[in-house]
Amino acid sequence: MAAPILTIEKIVPGGEGLGHLNGYVVFVPGVLPGERVRIRFTEKKKDYGRARALEIIEPSPHRIDPDCPIFDRCGGCQWQMAAYSYQLTLKTDVVRDAFERVAKIREIPLEDIVPSPKQWRYRSKLQMPVKKIKGRLLMGFYEPGTHYVVDAQSCPVAIESLDRLISPIKELLDREPLSIYNENAHYGKLRHVVLRGSEQTGETLVVFVTKEWGISKELAQKVERLDPEHIIGVAENRNPERTNRIFGFETRRVLGNPFYIERIHSWVFRVSATSFFQVNVPQLTKLLEDVRALLEGEAYDTLVDAHTGVGVFAIGLSDLARKVIGIEMLGPAVVDAQDNLERNDAFNVEFQVGKAEDLLPGIENMDVLLLDPPRKGIGEGVLNGIALRQPKIILYVSCNPVSLAKNTREILDLGYDLVFLRPYDFFPQTFHVETLAYFKKRGT
Repeated sequence: MAAPILTIEKIVPGGEGLGHLNGYVVFVPGVLPGERVRIRFTEKKKDYGRARALEIIEPSPHRIDPDCPIFDRCGGCQWQMAAYSYQLTLKTDVVRDAFERVAKIREIPLEDIVPSPKQWRYRSKLQMPVKKIKGRLLMGFYEPGTHYVVDAQSCPVAIESLDRLISPIKELLDREPLSIYNENAHYGKLRHVVLRGSEQTGETLVVFVTKEWGISKELAQKVERLDPEHIIGVAENRNPERTNRIFGFETRRVLGNPFYIERIHSWVFRVSATSFFQVNVPQLTKLLEDVRALLEGEAYDTLVDAHTGVGVFAIGLSDLARKVIGIEMLGPAVVDAQDNLERNDAFNVEFQVGKAEDLLPGIENMDVLLLDPPRKGIGEGVLNGIALRQPKIILYVSCNPVSLAKNTREILDLGYDLVFLRPYDFFPQTFHVETLAYFKKRGT
């Protein structure tokens, strides 16, 4: 039976192309709208199927040759085959589509997407699984939809200080008697190598994720000698569980500092091995500048940063309100955030440890609420806190257009107007898009 031919109609959240075969919905990765592709099904369900493209019969005029030699196998990037200007168009379309389908808003106040200042060399964090197959050490990135490790010598979206460490660290580990984790047998020590660092300060932190403690000071010293000018610390994170989660709950310092320092304008931030920090710092800087511009010119009593992490927004906006409260539930980030208060003399900022849904209802005089939740968005608890405290302004930063659209409908029902949506490209060469939603309390 001949392989069917599919016309790609649009891109959906998650980056796949969507088409129909006699009314049957088919999702295909690695394709662009308007392309006609010959496909082979990889999965068939009652309402939809998934397929891979065997041949691009009619390519999009926006299709280009990828820069990375392992792009077709590596799951890190999905859109290197699309011209960057078209990537921005696709991301805007994904946001618009989510709001039309989920939020049911007729006239969407969608602004132009903010391009990334850097299309390449922007990632300040690399998380690389390690495996050994028939005696060969592999270190790189997972193939899409699998746990097969695609060996990488380099990564064109990583900042240079991290990229140049990939091959030397792999060669060093290949010579060491350190056992490599086998997820099927749940045996062996080394699971992941994580590289984090800053272009602004030049500091690099190397983190080994192991099943059981096993990184010696001698090995850490060998790592440090690979780039003594930039490597300021080696840390080990222990994850003994059978899980897809990279990090466990215990981290120890092996050598130097278990954190690195990042700088945004005059602010400095300590970032520990497992703390969240946006990987595209130039674009984070732009977002922080834009949020400040939205809030400047008025006097606010209390500003709440409900998912504060290491305190970037709480500290970066601290001069715009009488009092700033950051809420965070993850221990390492809380430690970093407290340290960052002192580093930046942000004396009107306090951090509360716990979940936003538990703490928001108890905060009085809340003028501004900043939300930056995980992909699933905010739940009933946070919505109840909004309903009770009625902040004048809500600024919602989302990494998931679908959950943002759902939450937008719920926030509108609480008496707010959506002033605008502004997408930001934090992850060039991928389907990911961040969106800033600006809400104002109706009648204020």
